[in-house]
Amino acid sequence: MHLTNPERLVLDFASARLAVSAKNSAVRLGPVSQIRMSQFTPNVTRVVIELSAASAYDLQSRGSEVLVNFTDLKSSQQATIESQAALNDSALAAVLSSSDPPFSTNSSTTSDTPVEPAPQSPAGAGTNSGTQTSQPSQEGSQQHGKGPFASQQPQPAGADKPPKGKKKPVYTEDTRWRTYSLEGVPQFGYHLWDTYNANRIKGDYPLAGKWFTETDVFQNLVFKERRNLDFSSNPTLAQQIDNGTLHFFSHNNFVDENVIFGTELRHNDDRFFPSDFRIHVDGSVDWKHEPTAFDNKSEGHAQVFDAFSDIQLHNFGTVNFNQMFLRGGLQFFKSDFHGLIFNDVGLGGRVFGNSLSNRLRYDLVALKLFQKDAVSGFIDFTKPSEHVVAISRFTWEDFLVTGWNSEWSVHWNHDPRKLGHENSNQLNLDTYYVGTTLNGNLGRFIFNPAIYGVFGNADHLVDGEKVQHDVRAWTSVLDLEYPFDFWKFRVGYVYASGENGKSAAKKTDTGFDAISDAIQLFGGPIDYWVGEDVKFGKGDFVRANSLFPSLRGTNAQANYINPGIQMVNTGFDVTVTPRVFLSFNANWFYFNDTGSYTIGIGNGKTAQTVINHNNAGVEENIFIRWKPFLHQINDFVILDAGFGVLQPLPGLRDAFGSSRPVYTLQIVPRLIF
Repeated sequence: MHLTNPERLVLDFASARLAVSAKNSAVRLGPVSQIRMSQFTPNVTRVVIELSAASAYDLQSRGSEVLVNFTDLKSSQQATIESQAALNDSALAAVLSSSDPPFSTNSSTTSDTPVEPAPQSPAGAGTNSGTQTSQPSQEGSQQHGKGPFASQQPQPAGADKPPKGKKKPVYTEDTRWRTYSLEGVPQFGYHLWDTYNANRIKGDYPLAGKWFTETDVFQNLVFKERRNLDFSSNPTLAQQIDNGTLHFFSHNNFVDENVIFGTELRHNDDRFFPSDFRIHVDGSVDWKHEPTAFDNKSEGHAQVFDAFSDIQLHNFGTVNFNQMFLRGGLQFFKSDFHGLIFNDVGLGGRVFGNSLSNRLRYDLVALKLFQKDAVSGFIDFTKPSEHVVAISRFTWEDFLVTGWNSEWSVHWNHDPRKLGHENSNQLNLDTYYVGTTLNGNLGRFIFNPAIYGVFGNADHLVDGEKVQHDVRAWTSVLDLEYPFDFWKFRVGYVYASGENGKSAAKKTDTGFDAISDAIQLFGGPIDYWVGEDVKFGKGDFVRANSLFPSLRGTNAQANYINPGIQMVNTGFDVTVTPRVFLSFNANWFYFNDTGSYTIGIGNGKTAQTVINHNNAGVEENIFIRWKPFLHQINDFVILDAGFGVLQPLPGLRDAFGSSRPVYTLQIVPRLIF
């Protein structure tokens, strides 16, 4: 096609690829001033010939060359300049995987004299020209299927042999669902079952119109050898063990076969345009063997733990996608970056949205929480519960410094518990958590601090009488990381205020406890203190995935009468190879207060323990992740292994009556589809 302002001629070559490094060439030949080349689309190569003045032209195909002939209009056919812009010249050294000549080379002339179009060549290489010219024979360009620039292509063995039959050209269908390499070559196609191609199952190809569906399956198989802290010397628990109502197993050969499945139906694909409606369901099938220190049975469970729907309430503009949504149903919510205060599942509603291109986000959440099975951790809908949590969270990205983000939240924890069947014996708990978590980069460092305070009221039963206590407690976390090449060095510190066990006199509880926390800090599930459910009878000295020694029974209220904790961490992460990742942590634990404490041990019963020393213990853990396959399937087959050992110091020896080190060794193969 011929374009003006400025004068230029555009040639498009179908089913062709550009294979040159220099894509611009300055030329001083007649009216031609410059030649530019580009990969216009994945299957079209474009050549632009810049002209210094308007000129008549025609196109000729000569073997493996395309000739562009220009005529200076001012010479009035007395002087003709033939600019043989052969694309096999050094200025147009482009290798094209095509046998097709340009398909959109409609030429024109600036002359006022009417002209008649030249006839089309048999191969379609010639197009309308500004002057009547005879077209050369195209037989040369048809031999052996050779097209423009075929002479420059590397020819395979036997390329000179005549073809057995004419092959039909193959044209790809260009849609935005296709992915291309840097050279513009399609990488993957569509396949219904192959997850390494686009398909409807994994949600990167539309189901119909703008509707998408996505299905995921995660398989975890956990093998764990664990030695448990020995609580059998506690007088109350020893009595239960003697009469057969409680058992203690010093070792667990724990096995957990867990399959998590999820499916989602949504309108619009979140990759290109935010979804304005979705239905999401997650479930799990679980089988456990020797799960706890007091239970060596095998149990299987199956449950849906996520079932919700999202509806767009308002769209504030299509430029920044500032929107507001309503989510209703059984849903998971993590209220802060670390999961320090609330990280659980409940039934209720959530209003959430964003502004300023997602820099500002907000959440308003109200959830009803349920009792959970002590072994599986799944919700037990058959047990009554009046536990309600309301959370307001505001997230501000690039807070004060670019790359450093902040979360500000307020939690209301309402958890009344009935004693018997009369409301007059109900123990009420109403507490409020206020605080902030920050995370992200401060220059070269990654700094993730947090601070939270809790206040409110909690009822206690003292000599059969209900007594109301004030709650005043706080916690803080410092997590500092320094990445260096393939290393990341870390230090961390945790402080949670404690109670000395004398709150009955002053009626103020100062030991910090969360609503329902679940963290991944300082070793996470590999760390014995954080990852294991440290049992004290059928109650919890430290709940699984928690930092705080809450001393509360399974499914019990938050307990603000506990010794509190200080924790110091140091460690590092290292990417050994693209397949192997390693992490190491060393932790020291220190009780902030000492005294006599009551621990819920299940079935409404309690036990007393006395802590006389502050030093609680030291712990080391190491974690290794191996990805046996690289490239596309790098994250679909994973093998995790970890080992953690906890050495009790005088504080834990006081509580449990044992100084024997305990450990956890686990191997976890994971498959993701």
